[in-house]
Amino acid sequence: LNVSVANAVILFEAQQQRLQAGLYEKCRLDKNTVEKLLFEFSYPEAAKVYQFKGETYPELDGEGQIIS
Repeated sequence: LNVSVANAVILFEAQQQRLQAGLYEKCRLDKNTVEKLLFEFSYPEAAKVYQFKGETYPELDGEGQIIS
């Protein structure tokens, strides 16, 4: 058994356990946290500027583009 196969087996088993526990049925993060993380991952440099200025992040549309 090589490392790739062993890794695949472990990941498959983890996914099965998460499915059985219902962890994929709904997001466990609140909406504000999801929006904050989405902006920070999508626009890391802009997020740093907004954080430095102490301003709130702009809204994103359904495709992740900045609205305002």
